[in-house]
Amino acid sequence: MLTMVDVGASSVVMFTATWSASEPSVDALGREIASGYGEADAGRIKLSFAPMTPPKCHALLGDGTGSFETIATSLTSGVPPYDALFNLSLQGVRPTQVRSAMRGERGHLAIEYVADLLIPSIATATLRSHAAALLPWLRARRSRGESIRGLLDEAIESGLATVTVDAADHPDGEVATELYERVLTEVTQLASRWIAEGGSGDIEVGAALERDVREPVRAFADIGGIVASGSTRP
Repeated sequence: MLTMVDVGASSVVMFTATWSASEPSVDALGREIASGYGEADAGRIKLSFAPMTPPKCHALLGDGTGSFETIATSLTSGVPPYDALFNLSLQGVRPTQVRSAMRGERGHLAIEYVADLLIPSIATATLRSHAAALLPWLRARRSRGESIRGLLDEAIESGLATVTVDAADHPDGEVATELYERVLTEVTQLASRWIAEGGSGDIEVGAALERDVREPVRAFADIGGIVASGSTRP
């Protein structure tokens, strides 16, 4: 819906936006997924919006050459299909730009949805060592009253144990730090029994953490192009 009313030297423009896919596109995607899984009945494939951060919808004005500026932002309805409503008061050349879009000219008025797609990702950390080397070393220093947690840090620094962290999807380092602490906390809880019982062989203790990876996504539509294609709705 797109409405424009002239009020003196300015104009009021009202329009709504919805972030959705056409039914033929959804059906085609369902058939493609069904084919990939060997499913004969594409109707059994149920599609829905992927999890994402609450999107924002921007109203954009352009000069007709492909350059746009944001003139308003809506936080949308917050739930799919993320309806957005704009009620804009425009002055100067801006009403002319909107009229150009209403005539079906591209590059003058557009909308843009932006959000972060939330992709589940599992990161892991693993401590490895040899019991025959680590346990006698811990036992000797534990007898002096030193904390096991501090001793584990020292053992890693000296090469008696190693911690391998796999958090490639989380480059900021926060997840890697949390995993490191988690795996050492787990080993700290087990170490007293190991020291008392002794043993041989390899030590391997792991920890896992699931966090969403954020991937920016954007949907853009040129309103002039929509008008030109005749796909506007009453």
